[in-house]
Amino acid sequence: MTPSNHCLDWFFHPNVVAVVGATNNPLKMNYRLLQNLLNLEFDGKIYPVNHKGGKTLGIKTFPRLQDIPDLVDLAVIAVTAQKVPGIIKDCVDAKIRNAVIITGGFSEGGEKGMALQEEIKTLISKNCIRVLGPNTLSPVNTANQLAISFHPIRKLNRGKVSFAFQSGFYEPMINWIFSYLGINKMLDMGNKIDIHEMDALEYYSRDPGTGIIAMHIESLHCNARKFLRLMKDVTRKKPVIVLKVGKTPAGSRAAASHTGTMAIENDAVFDGALRQAGAIRARNLEEFFDLVKAFQFLSIPQGNRLSIITMSGGEGVMATDSSQTYGLTQAGFENRTRQILSRISPDWEIPLNPFDAGVCMEFHLSDLTVFFDALMAIPEDKNVDCTIMQLFPWTLSESEEIPEKLTGKADSIKDLYVQRMVQMRKAGKPLALWCTSSGHDEMQLIQRLESARIPVFRSSERAVKALSAMHRYHSMVSQRR
Repeated sequence: MTPSNHCLDWFFHPNVVAVVGATNNPLKMNYRLLQNLLNLEFDGKIYPVNHKGGKTLGIKTFPRLQDIPDLVDLAVIAVTAQKVPGIIKDCVDAKIRNAVIITGGFSEGGEKGMALQEEIKTLISKNCIRVLGPNTLSPVNTANQLAISFHPIRKLNRGKVSFAFQSGFYEPMINWIFSYLGINKMLDMGNKIDIHEMDALEYYSRDPGTGIIAMHIESLHCNARKFLRLMKDVTRKKPVIVLKVGKTPAGSRAAASHTGTMAIENDAVFDGALRQAGAIRARNLEEFFDLVKAFQFLSIPQGNRLSIITMSGGEGVMATDSSQTYGLTQAGFENRTRQILSRISPDWEIPLNPFDAGVCMEFHLSDLTVFFDALMAIPEDKNVDCTIMQLFPWTLSESEEIPEKLTGKADSIKDLYVQRMVQMRKAGKPLALWCTSSGHDEMQLIQRLESARIPVFRSSERAVKALSAMHRYHSMVSQRR
């Protein structure tokens, strides 16, 4: 454990975890809670708890928390809502000070559920127990292979992004998240009976492993002014990406249906407060993960001068429109760059930004190395702050007649392409790609590119929006220095 004197320390760094409600039945969701800890080889002791005793997944199981021979740092409670108050009392008897209540059916479950939640709230307050949830999953910490999840997790891909959610909406896509992003920690706050967004932001601000903070918020359970003041301090050092939902009356009611609280904050006021605090707001789920990926994979652009490399004129027009819409300007190239690009250009004059690499490529299929080498001049140009590029048309890679010159340099055209994209990134400026077909062949390539930390977005507009947000963040941080 790396103590920081914060209440979340023992949630992310427990030495001993008890899983209450552990089961051998693979058809029950609780089965995965213990299975993940075992399969991922959690770096700590695990104690299953079930009133039947015996063994669960081959591990000795204890009927009660009080029967466990070690002091438990974190109790993961997955029993029916009516039984939870009794388990909290067991935590008191066993001197357990931290618990995750996975069970739902509390404040979101009508009058009876609300009464149960109030009973638990009184119990934990009286006995100084810190609680995550109820109606939650998590925590996840890739540093010690801790993962509380209902889904079988294949692997934990470690990185610098830390998430704080107010819902388990991410849970079905958890393997996708770990496939495409490098994660440090994940926290789902659920109904926020105790631990809330202020606790998460405080902890991540101090956590040396967290470089990017991404928060999903439906309603604030803390003092909003203090929360935004803290965020203003945090954003000087770490980018904070916020997905605030429940923006409409109908959305607010939908939020209440599963967390039991109304998102009554005025959205326009909250939006303005986020901007003043220096946070980057995502307007939807796709943009939320786009921004996380951009901040994780890309260096911060030092200006707003954008170069566009496209494979069709129409795509270039759309990318140019997006750049103007979101506050980026078209970079003007130096003479050296113009001269280099002229070597691969057709006989007639074409615009250089956006640069139609598709029409140029038609004349260089016999030597794509020369073609890619010429493109290197674009990110190296001192007038360029960032570059977006349309993904290569991969129908060529399926050809049986690959030019002989390429076979000695790489196993395939894709290998050469990935190599050249990595080289273009070495210019020290952000390089983002966008795709258009999303076919099977292309998706395999995207995985390889993103493994090399080159982000690929679903459209030029999404790539531009991500770079624009990064530029705004850079401008905000620069003004505060």
